[in-house]
Amino acid sequence: MKALVVYGTRWGGTVGIAEKIGEALQKSGYAVDVVDAKANVPKVDTYDLVIVGSGVRADKWTKETLRFLEKNATALRNKKTALFVSCQMADREDEAREKAKQAYLWSVADQYGLRPISYGFFGGFLDFSRSHGLLVDIIIRVNRRNLLKNGLDTSKIYDTRCWSSIEAWGRHVAEKAAETQLREP
Repeated sequence: MKALVVYGTRWGGTVGIAEKIGEALQKSGYAVDVVDAKANVPKVDTYDLVIVGSGVRADKWTKETLRFLEKNATALRNKKTALFVSCQMADREDEAREKAKQAYLWSVADQYGLRPISYGFFGGFLDFSRSHGLLVDIIIRVNRRNLLKNGLDTSKIYDTRCWSSIEAWGRHVAEKAAETQLREP
C-alpha cells in the first residue's frame, strides 16, 4: 500500500504535521511519500491513499495546495483521500471552531467534488521572529499594540499543534482506508 501526503505551508508549521502523519501511516504498513505542494508532486495514480493539507492564513489554504487539488480533482475523486488543515482556530471551543471546519475542510472538499474518508483539524504555529513577507511584517509591526491588546504577543512563539492527536489521526486514516471501499463516481 502506498500513501502520498501533500502539504502546503506558509510559516513552516504544517511540515511537521505532514511528517507526523507520514510516520503514523508508515507504522500502519504504508510506503509513504511526504511532499511539499511547491515541489514536483508525483502523479496520484500510483497511490492507494492521498492526504492533502494546508496551513491557513487569511482564511485560505496555500495556493500550491489548491492548485494541486484543482489539477488532480478528477483522479482524487476515484482515490481514498483525506484532508487536513493547521490553524489557530483548532484550539477554540466555540461556534467559530465549527465555522472554521466548514470553511477550511468541508467547503474545500465540496469545491473539488471530493468525498474524503476523514478530515483532520489541527492547531497551528506562529513565529513572529521570522519574516513572513514584507507586507505581513509591516502589518504586524504597525498593529503590534492592537495585537497585544487582543492577547497576541508578537514576541512569543505560538505552537498549538498536538502531536499525539496528529499521530492518532494518521493511524485513524490508515484504519479508515483499510475498511473503506471506493464508491463509483
